[in-house]
Amino acid sequence: MKQPRTSDFDPNARERTLKSSMEDLPSIEKPGLPSADYANPISPPVLPVPPVLPVPPVRGVPSAITGRRKIKSRHPYDIYEDQAEELKQLAIEDRMRGGAGSMSAMVREAIDDYIAKIRAV
Repeated sequence: MKQPRTSDFDPNARERTLKSSMEDLPSIEKPGLPSADYANPISPPVLPVPPVLPVPPVRGVPSAITGRRKIKSRHPYDIYEDQAEELKQLAIEDRMRGGAGSMSAMVREAIDDYIAKIRAV
């Protein structure tokens, strides 16, 4: 255990100076705002504004001309697990026969058949 110095407990003793290689460095302080000359304020540089170019209108391709139907973005419809498994199996079998094996195409065709059946009633 270290021996305490009596000067450590003396309120009138002068403060000990630490010996460090960093004694001559400036103290770390919170950075302040830069001094502003309110009599002569500096305005920020004016940047040139690029011209706004006109955007040409987007031309829609009518589906009647191409004969193809436009694909709608994804919609979350719930199906049963056995339906999903059967659909995967049908897609694999179609690919093995040289077809596209597109499950999406199969679902679209099934929906078309369902709509046609309902409309016919």
